[in-house]
Formats: sequence, C-alpha cells, structure tokens
Amino acid sequence: MTRVRRSAPAAWHADDGIATPVEMMYLLVFCIAAVLFLGFVGRLHAAGVQVTNTAQSAARAASQAPDPAAAMLAAEQVVLASTLAARCLGGVGVTVSWVPSLAGVWQGGAVTVQVSCTVRNQSLAGVWAPGARTVVMSDTQPVDRYRR
Repeated sequence: MTRVRRSAPAAWHADDGIATPVEMMYLLVFCIAAVLFLGFVGRLHAAGVQVTNTAQSAARAASQAPDPAAAMLAAEQVVLASTLAARCLGGVGVTVSWVPSLAGVWQGGAVTVQVSCTVRNQSLAGVWAPGARTVVMSDTQPVDRYRR
C-alpha cells in the first residue's frame, strides 16, 4: 500500500508565520483604542472619588453646624473651597437635607449632603470626545446630640 502525500496550496507555503503590516495596523488601532478607553474609565472613576470626598467633607462640616441654615452655609463653603469647582461645568450642585431627631430637633438628627458635578467627556478621555457626564454622590452624617 502506497501512501499519497498531499501538499498544501502554494499560497500556504509563502506564509512563514509573520503578521503582515496590515494586520499589525489593525492590532495597533485596537491597542490605542483600548488604552484611551481605560484612561477614560480611570479618569471617570477619579472624578467620582473626588466628588465623593467633597460630599463627605461637606456632610461632616454640616453636621457640626448649630442649625440647618448654618449647615447649608457650611456645606457650600466646603464645596467652594475644594478643587472640584474648577473641574465642573457650570459649577457644583449642593443639596442639603436633614432628618430631625425623635424629639424633632436638629441635635441628634442626621444631615445628608448631595454633591453633583457635570464633567466634559473631553477632559475625561484626554482627546476630543463629545458630551458630558454628571457625577452625583451623597453622604449622611449624624448630628451630635450633645453639641451646642
């Protein structure tokens, strides 16, 4: 019995396993897009962390205020003193709400501060990108019952 050896087409023999320049260009474009996307996601996360930290600081300052009106003023001052104002389009949004204690007074209750910031996608991506994203974070702090 004789074995017949089949050979591959001639075009297969010409390929010696090295990617062509066109295939390398596709790979390069994909890698650049992946790096830009990872940078975008990382900067969006950093913006969220910055808004969260500002909300926590503002809520802590508001909880140390003697009354709700002073709490609103204290929260706004903390937000304006942060570096967040320079990053946001149209300024930073601050909302203060509070829940009174069981006795219905400020002391012993809780104060919640919500901070919102609209960030351009271009500043997040590092290259031109249309649109904007709004990052909203809030934090709640207890108001000390014995503080006057």
